Amino acid sequence: MLNELEQLAGKITRVLRHADALAAENQRLRAEVERLQADAETAKTERDAMIADRSVLNAKIEEAQLRIQSILDKLPTATDARQLDLLGQAAGTDDTTAAPAPHSET
Repeated sequence: MLNELEQLAGKITRVLRHADALAAENQRLRAEVERLQADAETAKTERDAMIADRSVLNAKIEEAQLRIQSILDKLPTATDARQLDLLGQAAGTDDTTAAPAPHSET
């Protein structure tokens, strides 16, 4: 009977050691889950901030596009008589009437 009790005590000791190992692993996994939850919350906060930044940037882009379009609408068109005469010719004159530039042959 004493032998059986010793065997039973040995088995109980092994079960308790295994239970302690499982408890330690459980604690490690809980800590890992908490860390991952904190990382996920941080990522969510950063994502929300980026969404807000994107919204602000989209509004700025739309505003800039409207300003650019307003400027473009004010520019004279190619057929507009108000266009600047950059070549010193009257608007609507043909380039073939201008005297050709002299060439020097060497």
